[in-house]
Amino acid sequence: MNAVGKNIKKLRIARKMTQEDLAEKMFVTRQTISNWETGKSQPDLETLSAVSEIFSVEPTDLIYGIRPSYKRYQKKYIITPAVSLCVIIAVILLECIYYPQLMDIYRQFYQGAFELMLYNLTVRPIGFFALGLFLVSVFSIWVDTRLDKTPRIVTLIIGIILFVFTLWLLIEMILIFKAPQVFPGFILYSSVFLSSILRTVFLVVMPLLSGIGVFLGWKRK
Repeated sequence: MNAVGKNIKKLRIARKMTQEDLAEKMFVTRQTISNWETGKSQPDLETLSAVSEIFSVEPTDLIYGIRPSYKRYQKKYIITPAVSLCVIIAVILLECIYYPQLMDIYRQFYQGAFELMLYNLTVRPIGFFALGLFLVSVFSIWVDTRLDKTPRIVTLIIGIILFVFTLWLLIEMILIFKAPQVFPGFILYSSVFLSSILRTVFLVVMPLLSGIGVFLGWKRK
């Protein structure tokens, strides 16, 4: 059974209509309705629009199905911003307390370069990732941000890819510092830290967008 026919049948049954009732309203035969519902034929766009008017739905609802009504203030949409806000606060505290200490050690004694880079590639991206989660999850408490299946999957994949790029920077940095004789340097790491613009993109923009993409792409009701 095709998706359109399946959705027409669901709506017809939900409204307690027989195939004859719908056929009469559409000025077609009962067999035509049966053919739609079994997938033997499909209504054209004009007919689809007429069917949607009878059922008081959008034509896209007949194609993709009617999604369940959106429930505001869901527990999971409150937990996500609460947890991400805690992470953001923790990162802010580290920025105010721990990061200045790292910088002082590096400037005065030229030590702690590895720890400083490790901080930049972990704490800050995690903070911006949490910020992305926080912003979109707070918005989702009130507004329906659900995506259809294909856009949702694409968004999730993009979010994961953006996160992986930042993770790869961290891996390169660790290998460069811990095994310089084997890994003298990688193109991505070197390119990023030679450019302030690329640093902003990889350590701020990409984690932020990754958090938004992962939240929107995750299967949600």
